[in-house]
Amino acid sequence: MSTAVTTTEEWVLGPENTPFYTKRWHPANEEPKACIIFVHGFAEHIARYDNFFQLLAAPPSSLHITAYDQRGHGRTSQAPLTATSPEVVAWKNEGKTVKLEKNGKRRTGGWGKVFGDMEWFVRRESERAKALGGKKLFLHGFSMGGGQVLAFPTRPSAPPSSETIKLLGGVISGGPLIRQTKPASGIQIKAGSMVAGLGLGSFLIPTPMDYSHLTHDENVCKATAADPFCEQVGSLRGVADMLNGGASLDSPAGWEAWPEDLPLLLYHGGADNICDPNATVRFGEKVRAKDKKVEIIEGMYHEVHNELEPVPSNLAKTITEWVHARAGVTVDTAQTSKL
Repeated sequence: MSTAVTTTEEWVLGPENTPFYTKRWHPANEEPKACIIFVHGFAEHIARYDNFFQLLAAPPSSLHITAYDQRGHGRTSQAPLTATSPEVVAWKNEGKTVKLEKNGKRRTGGWGKVFGDMEWFVRRESERAKALGGKKLFLHGFSMGGGQVLAFPTRPSAPPSSETIKLLGGVISGGPLIRQTKPASGIQIKAGSMVAGLGLGSFLIPTPMDYSHLTHDENVCKATAADPFCEQVGSLRGVADMLNGGASLDSPAGWEAWPEDLPLLLYHGGADNICDPNATVRFGEKVRAKDKKVEIIEGMYHEVHNELEPVPSNLAKTITEWVHARAGVTVDTAQTSKL
């Protein structure tokens, strides 16, 4: 771990009085140049991004990143706080209501709850960005989270509110789940949606995946396969909304709903066997944004941030330069070349 980066783990009492596990990465010895709120992917958790966020938080990038384990994922739902946890005791002593998570694995509540959670965190991090000297805030997501951050500013109704969207200086979407590279059948998706609509949305189903498709780094693939927080199962509602919602982005309605003044950076591994890079290219070509960039990292698999070096460092440089330019940061080419 770099001494140039400070990390902070914290439980916060979020929407619906639910405790969420969060982690922050930021430069240890200088003011951050901009802030990011990050949304992770399906069947994973934020600890898997530690190495990459170290790159983004260390100088000269000097970004402040906050990430949270989504509802149904990671420590938020699979290793949640209990009634005797110090945080819970403290909240209750303050007169706050705390809804403890029970049997919540992969039970996300679907997009109906996802966007409310995202809006809460965007507003929270916007206040932090202001307190840090009025820094710009960017919304960044990967895979399932990449699709969610694309959907966030295109909703026909709140959440989020139009005021919340205006708090963002831009959106960064990595390997977004718009379309699967090898799609599930339409019949399966419709059947899952129908069953979820009958009140069985919390029912868990297997979502098999070949872990070797994540990255060329075999150590990462093996560690992910052995990680209990990365078990490939999902709730009917969560999976249905993830797939149907992604497909809805791949349409004129999705492209035209984008706020034209909201900058967008898309990046995707060109050899991704999980999420279709062609759908990302198409979204980038069609979306209404005035300021948009699509970066395809040729030959790389799904988790480009977990690929072998120099791919992660090059990706960090791409994100850094894009964020700095939109945050009004003077770019020192001699410094950024060190990334």
